[in-house]
Formats: sequence, structure tokens, C-alpha cells
Amino acid sequence: MSEGPASFLEGVDTVLLDAGGVLLLPDPAGLREVLAPTGIHVDDEQARRAHYECMAELDRMDRLDWPTVDRFLLSHLGVGPETVDELVGAVAELYLSRPWVPMAGAAEALLALQRAGFRLAVVSNATGTIEQQLLEGSVCSVSGDSCARVEVVIDSDVVGVEKPDPRIFELALDAIGAERTSCVYIGDTNFFDVRGARAAGIEVVHADPYRFCAYTDHAHVAGLGELVGLLGVTD
Repeated sequence: MSEGPASFLEGVDTVLLDAGGVLLLPDPAGLREVLAPTGIHVDDEQARRAHYECMAELDRMDRLDWPTVDRFLLSHLGVGPETVDELVGAVAELYLSRPWVPMAGAAEALLALQRAGFRLAVVSNATGTIEQQLLEGSVCSVSGDSCARVEVVIDSDVVGVEKPDPRIFELALDAIGAERTSCVYIGDTNFFDVRGARAAGIEVVHADPYRFCAYTDHAHVAGLGELVGLLGVTD
């Protein structure tokens, strides 16, 4: 441990984590497949950036409308208006059905938090497979056999409630027996994550590596690695 965590994180001993945008990202290869008929190519970094641009667009819209976000993604990447509607379904399939891929450094950051004594749990809007995806990607698991151990994975599709409803966070707190005042949550949207965690009375930081978020009323970090440092973990 370093001299101590950032002041707003004093007393935190439990880290709750979003999956998408914090531990996993949409598969860049899948996005390239979606775009192949258009002749547009994106590299891994462009695909990564596009995810956060979409989350920022959702925040700007301030309403849940995934088809509009999917159209934004395609248009933003240069797909012409005559083709966007043809590919929207493929984008939805990419996000909902294709396994996401581990984010660089996420597994190592979780292990560092675990070694420093922090309790870990995942709270994600997902499709019922996020626990398996995290395990198969060697990011984390509830067993901790070959990667960092999380005490529970709360998947919205499994529990029947999703962010920003604060009840999904309360399910996590109840499952692990944690006090909300001892927790911090990290997620990649204002709409789902900041709003939901705050409604549950939990401190929150926004994973915003490209500084797209226009809101100034909450903390931002480049990613999980930066949060690890703010919590005073030097390993």
C-alpha cells in the first residue's frame, strides 16, 4: 500500500465493478466483420475508442435507446446513411451475442486489489453470460482458481433488474454483506453507472479513458488501473 487512498475513497474496502468498459470490451474482430461489406477497416484502438464514444453518446441522449446508439456508431465510423439501417442488426448482435474480450491490464489490476485486501464484486447489465465470459477470459471468477476472486457476479439478465435501478447494487451488497459506505463502484457511463450507484448511496468513479464525459459532478479515471492507484495500491 502507498501512504493512502485519495480522500474521497477513504474507508473503502470493497470495489464493485462494471464488466463492459472496465473489464471487457466488444470484440474488435467482430466489429471488423460487421464493417467488412462497407470496406471500412478499424484497428483495435479505433474499436476501443468507438465503444467509449458510444457510451458518451448514450449519456448525451440521456435515454435508453440502443438502436440509436448503434446507428451513431456506424455513422461515426463512416458508414453511409444508405447502409446504416442494413447493419444495425449486426451491431446489436455483436454487443449482445458475441463474447466480449478482456481489457488489457484488467486481470492484473484485480489481482493487485485482491492482494491489497480489497473485496471485489461485479455488477453488470448483461445477457446472462457475463460470469462465464469473465471466467473464460481469465479476468476474474467466483472461485478465484486461476485469476482474481470476486465474491459475486450480479448479471442483470439473471437477477431481473438492471442499472440505473439501485436495487441491482443492493443485491450485490446483500450477497456479500458489505456496507455501501465502504464501497466504490467503477463503470463506464453516467446514465447507468454514476446515476445507479449514487441512487444506491455508493461512491462512484467513471471509467472515461478519452475524457468524453461532459459531467463535472463525479470523479473520472482512465480505467481500473488508475483507480487502483487512487486506492493507494502500489503492487
